Amino acid sequence: MAQDPTSPSLDAVDHALIRELQQDARVSNVALAAKVKLTEGAVRRRIDRLIKSGTLRIVGVGDPARLGLMTHVVIGMRVEMAQIEALLDRFARMSEFSYVYQTTGRFDIVAVAFFKSNNQLREFLTKRLGKVAGVVEVETFLIMKAAKRSFRWGEGAEGGGT
Repeated sequence: MAQDPTSPSLDAVDHALIRELQQDARVSNVALAAKVKLTEGAVRRRIDRLIKSGTLRIVGVGDPARLGLMTHVVIGMRVEMAQIEALLDRFARMSEFSYVYQTTGRFDIVAVAFFKSNNQLREFLTKRLGKVAGVVEVETFLIMKAAKRSFRWGEGAEGGGT
């Protein structure tokens, strides 16, 4: 796959910094510098470059269940292809969806959402999503148990974590 020309070229140090930040985003630049054998200033500049380019985001991720979002669902949608771009944009703006993907296979769009209850999910499906023009079919997959939820990927991601 060709590299996006707008993204920075990443070297082994960039990958190491990202890997360390995926394990602990609160680690200090001084500690990172010691691990990658650079100065604190060089680490700070690299992290700033990675953030400005969109290659890296540092965010706090709350646990949905501890935030009262007990209903976790994956929603597959078949849509009218002439409207797919508009629907992707519309769904991306919906606060209920955490992830929105254009996919191949049975569904054209797959989204992940969290709700306080099954009733809140039902209300969303019937009163909001069910009224969106261009949606042909909706299938929901209620998550019974999350065996792993990780925000790590790429080299070194096998270290796991939830």
